[in-house]
Amino acid sequence: APEMNKFERRIQKLQRLAQERVHWPALDRDVLGLQPRLWMEVLDKKHRHAALLYEYWRRWQLSNTRDNFFNWLDVGQGSMIDLPMAPRRLLEEWRVIYLTREEQPAFRVVIEESTGRFLWEADGSPVTIPAPVLFPAPPSSADPSPSDVVPAPDAAPSATPSPSPICRNGDLVPPALLDPSVMPRFQAAEDATAREAQVAALFIGPLELSCRRDQMLADAREEVERALERDEPPSRDRMADVAAPLIEEGLLCQLRDPYYEDRLDAAATPDGHAHLRAMQQLPDTLLPNADWSDFLKAIDHDQGSFMRTPFPQGVERAEGKGIFVLDSHGVLYCGTKVRGVFHHSSFVRGHCVKVAGGLTIVDGWLRTLSPHSGHYQPGQEHVDDMIDDWKGKGVDFRQVELKPYVKNKT
Repeated sequence: APEMNKFERRIQKLQRLAQERVHWPALDRDVLGLQPRLWMEVLDKKHRHAALLYEYWRRWQLSNTRDNFFNWLDVGQGSMIDLPMAPRRLLEEWRVIYLTREEQPAFRVVIEESTGRFLWEADGSPVTIPAPVLFPAPPSSADPSPSDVVPAPDAAPSATPSPSPICRNGDLVPPALLDPSVMPRFQAAEDATAREAQVAALFIGPLELSCRRDQMLADAREEVERALERDEPPSRDRMADVAAPLIEEGLLCQLRDPYYEDRLDAAATPDGHAHLRAMQQLPDTLLPNADWSDFLKAIDHDQGSFMRTPFPQGVERAEGKGIFVLDSHGVLYCGTKVRGVFHHSSFVRGHCVKVAGGLTIVDGWLRTLSPHSGHYQPGQEHVDDMIDDWKGKGVDFRQVELKPYVKNKT
């Protein structure tokens, strides 16, 4: 219908404006670059998730600071800001994996031209995605077998495996300092191939850290809710006892910062808030007038309850959608998206691509194809060119569900 054609043209125009197209003179064609607002993920040495960095960048723009963005964020006045829509806890946890050249082959996929089947280049086995990248380890398992991922290669052997070294406030924490009783453990599948074990090893550290904090916050919530049910007075000692392990992790900022609300908005004066400049770091003790309801609000904050899109908790973090990119040289990469940890930008370290999107593959056979990527914003023409190429390689699209170009939000 003419009206629909008009709507589609409008969408295509808006999409093109959102794209970062890079012309490749040698081939006289355009490839897709990262969305400009996501460049900071590449520029950040820690590769923190761009969507969270962007919220802090917006706050930095108002600050009139003399510091550059990353210095302000990590060691300047911005280091004590904890935004409700982008919790500081997640900003530090969500460090997007950028695959090295040695790691990329584990994600490369080839299409068997005689059958149109998708196979892992590393071992020739059929592709199935999405698939969990990790599985919960048994709580009292013996030392891992060779097929398992060994999380701490330099740890002394013991009857109970030590937790992986993880990052606490950006620094590596030795396994001996962690309490195994509250440390969720992950491993590759018991029958994992060498490729699957290599992939799983990339995710163990980040997911164990996140799930450990998830569990600690859940335990603290349960303790606070029990105290409320018993009408227990919020004595300073009792609250400090519940909060201590979370504070050690750098959490509960708003229960410790007397200027928490002030930091969320920039001062109207060029030099900023004088009383904030005088505080060099957050105290590690609770505010004197905090009560149990304040404690619950702080837990909600650290669990991401005030974010626009709440995130999965616990072992569900290891599950996600199937994603792919076709890099600028035509190499296909596939994997399972793990929010905040593994995205389209992971495959090619933020470099240009021909196409990026989502898909479902079962035992090597393509089942669904989606043209959606927040990082690269592919156009319909990019997807159509790829589909024509895949058809030429034997992929039968009669059995494939093609997702609509415009997402249905209902």
